Amino acid sequence: MTAHWPAAHPPRRWQGEWIWTARSGLLAPGPAEPIGAHDPRQFDQRILLRREFSLEVAPRVATLFATADARYVAFVNGERVGAGPGRHDSDSLTYDEWDIAPLLRHGRNVITAMARFYGDANPWWAPSRASHTMGGGAFAAELEIDGNVVVATDESWLVTDCDAWTIARPQGLLASQPAELFDARRFDAAWTMPDADVESWEPARVIGEQSVIGPRGRTTPGGEPYGVLLPSRRPQTTGARVDLPRSALTRSGSSLAAESTTTLVDVLAADISAGAITVIDAGRIVSGRLRLTFSGAAGDIVRGGLLEAVGTAAFESAAPLQIVLKDGETVFEPFDTVGGRYLVLTASSDSGELPQLLRAEVHEAHRPRQGAHFACSDQELQRIVDVSLRTVDLSAVDAYIDCPTREQRAWTGDSIVHQSVDLVANADWSLAAWNPALLSRARPEGILPMAAAGDFASPRIPTIPDWSLHWVASVHNLYRYTGDFTLVAPLLPTVESVLRWFLPYLRDGVLTDVPGWVLIDWSPVQVEGSSAALTALWARALRQFSDIAGGLGDEGRAAWADRVWSEIEAGFEVFWDAERQAYRDNILPDGARGRSVSEHVAATAFLAGLVPASRHAAIQTLLADRESIFTRSPLADHGADSLGPSSGAPVWRRDAPDWDTESRVVGAQPFFRAIVHDAVAALGGALQPLYRDWTRLLASGPTALRECWEGGSYCHGWSATVARDVIVHTLGVTPAEPGYRAARIAPRLECLDWAEARVPTPHGDIVLRVEPALLVLDTPVPAHIDWNGHVAALPAGSHRIARDLR
Repeated sequence: MTAHWPAAHPPRRWQGEWIWTARSGLLAPGPAEPIGAHDPRQFDQRILLRREFSLEVAPRVATLFATADARYVAFVNGERVGAGPGRHDSDSLTYDEWDIAPLLRHGRNVITAMARFYGDANPWWAPSRASHTMGGGAFAAELEIDGNVVVATDESWLVTDCDAWTIARPQGLLASQPAELFDARRFDAAWTMPDADVESWEPARVIGEQSVIGPRGRTTPGGEPYGVLLPSRRPQTTGARVDLPRSALTRSGSSLAAESTTTLVDVLAADISAGAITVIDAGRIVSGRLRLTFSGAAGDIVRGGLLEAVGTAAFESAAPLQIVLKDGETVFEPFDTVGGRYLVLTASSDSGELPQLLRAEVHEAHRPRQGAHFACSDQELQRIVDVSLRTVDLSAVDAYIDCPTREQRAWTGDSIVHQSVDLVANADWSLAAWNPALLSRARPEGILPMAAAGDFASPRIPTIPDWSLHWVASVHNLYRYTGDFTLVAPLLPTVESVLRWFLPYLRDGVLTDVPGWVLIDWSPVQVEGSSAALTALWARALRQFSDIAGGLGDEGRAAWADRVWSEIEAGFEVFWDAERQAYRDNILPDGARGRSVSEHVAATAFLAGLVPASRHAAIQTLLADRESIFTRSPLADHGADSLGPSSGAPVWRRDAPDWDTESRVVGAQPFFRAIVHDAVAALGGALQPLYRDWTRLLASGPTALRECWEGGSYCHGWSATVARDVIVHTLGVTPAEPGYRAARIAPRLECLDWAEARVPTPHGDIVLRVEPALLVLDTPVPAHIDWNGHVAALPAGSHRIARDLR
C-alpha cells in the first residue's frame, strides 16, 4: 500500500452560522474587560442541538461539515457520526467532514449534536480569547448534497441546555481530567431520534461577531477569535469494540450522596483501599469510548473509572465517573475518551438491592494503521515489536499523546518516537504529517511549549527546551520520508525560531544556564550549568535544519546553521575527559567539569557529528558496556501502588551523583534509547541484545509498554522505538533521498535466522526478506544495497541476491 497523507485544500466558505443556547460562557464587556471575558460561573456547558429535514430521495453522496468550540458529538437519525474537532491551538479552529450518505433516507431525517464548552483548560483543549460574543461556546454545521448546502445551522435549529451532568472542574494540574457526574433521571436517552420529545427546546441563538476593529455582525465562521477555519488534517479514528466481562457490583464502603461532588475522588480512593470495589479486567490496555449499561432503580448510584492499574494512585490520574441510574435500563457513555485495563466500580442503593451491570464495552478510537508488516524468526523480539505497535496505536488519536490512560497530553518531544514508528510501520501517514504542524505554535520568545493544544501550552507553564529540539527532528523526518516541501516549508520559520532561541545561552561553544525544565530523560542525566546533552541535541538539530534548508535551496540558512554548529564543535571539547575516555555530562557553575557520564551524551554527540573519528572506538566501547550502565527514575512504581503513591519529591529535581561515576554510566530510559540505538547502529554495534531489555517492560506491562524501566504509566508511546528500529536498523530500510526517490537497504540480522517486512513509501511498498545467505527484494524505487559486503545499486523491481556461506 502506498504511503499517503492528506493534500492541502482550500478552506470552506461557510453558510452555516454559529449557534448556541441563550446561556453564554462569557461576561459582557465592561470597563475592566472591554472585549469581554470568560465567565467563571459558566464553565463546562453541555447543550443539545437538532435539525429535522426531509429528503425526496436518499442521496448517494452527502457530507456533513461540523465544528464547535470546544467539542461536539454528531448523530444522524440516532446513529453516531463522529466527534470533533481535533486538538487545535487556542487561536485557531478546524472543521471535520463526515460521509453520512449511508445514514440518510427518503423522507424525514434529523441531525443532532451534543456540544460541550469546557471553560477550564484541560490536556486536549484550551480556551480561545474572549472576543465580545465569541469564545464562550459555539457550534456550526452544514449538510452538503450534490454540491449544494441543504441544511445549515441557523435560528431554525432547536437547542436546549443539558443539565443531566453536574459541573466538575479538573482535579488538578496533573490529574486534570474532569469527572463525569451523570444523572440519567434528567436525560432523555431518545434525544437523537426523529420522534424525540422536543417540546421544551428553544430556537437556537445565532451568534453575531462583534469586533473592536474590522467587520461586525458576521455570524458564519471565519472571523474572531479563530480566524479562517481550516479543514482537519487528522485521520478519523477507528478501532474494534472490546467487550468486558460482566460482573456483580460491590457495595460502596463509603456514604456519599449523588449531589456531593467535591469528595468523589476521596470516596472512590477509600473504596479502592478498603477493597469495596468490583474489578473487571479487559485483558489488556484499551482506549476509546467507554459504554456501560446498567439495570436498577431510580436513584441507585454507580461510581468508578477505567484504570491502568488497581490502586489509588492510578485512580487519582484517571477520570472518575458517577452515574445516578433511572428506573430500568441506563446507558452511559462519557463524553471524552478514556483508557485503561481495569474497570473499577462500586455501587450504592437505598432499596437494598444493588444495580446490575448488563454490558461494559470500549469502542477503541485511534488513528488507523494500514499496510505495513514485520515478522522475524525470534518470538520474543516479535512480541516486543507487536506490543510496541499496539502501544503507539493506543497513543495515536487526534495527536500523538503521552499515554491514553492518564494525562492524554500532546507533549512536544514525546511524539518523535510515535511518528518515527508510523513512518515505517503504517501506510497512513496522516498523523505523522499533521502532528508536527499541530505542535508548531511557538511561544512569543520563539521556543515551543512543553505540550501543545491544551492546558500545558499556557505561557505560565515553563517549557522543556530539549523537547523543542526533538520536534525539529520530527520535521526532519517529514523531509526525509515524504519529500513534500508543501508540508515542510511552512514549518521552517518555527524551526529557525526554536534554534535561534538558544543563541543567547551559547557561551564558548556550549549552552549554559538554559532556563526552563531541561529534562533530557527520566534518568539522572546531570544538566546543571552547561549541559552536554542539551548542547549536543541542539547541534544535531542545527544539522537537521541545514539539511532541510539545503534541500529547499535556502543556502543562506543552511550556511548559518553550519556556522553555529562549527562553534559548538570547537566548544564541545570542554566536556571530554581523556582519562575517563568519555564526555562528562556537564560543566558546573564554578567552571569545574561535572563527574557524571551518560550514554545520552555519548550517543547524541556522536550523531551530531561532534565526536572526532579518533574517539569513535571509545564511544562504541562505552555504549556496548551494558554492565556499567544503570538507570533509575523518579516515577518508579508510581501508579501501581506497589511502593505507595509518588513520594511528592519534584520530578524535575536532579540530585548530585551518588554512584561511582568512574565506573558507572547513566543509562537511557526507553524514550532516549531511540537515539542510543541510532548511535550504536551507526558505529557498527549489536542491537539485538539491546532490544531484549524490553522484556523488562513486558514483565510489568504485558499488553502495552510502560513509561520507564522502573515504572510510570502503563502505556507510553515513547517506549516503542524497537518497532522502528527493526525496520531502520535490523532490516536497514531507510530513504536514500528525500521522499524515497531512492531507498537504502542495509540489513544486519545479527542472531536472527530471518526477518521480513513490508515498508510503505510514497511510491508503493518495499517488500524485503532477509536470511543469512539470501536477500529477496521488491522495490518501487531504485535501491542502494549494502549487505554482508555486497554493495550494489539496483533499479526498481524484483531482485534476489544469494551468497555462498561456505
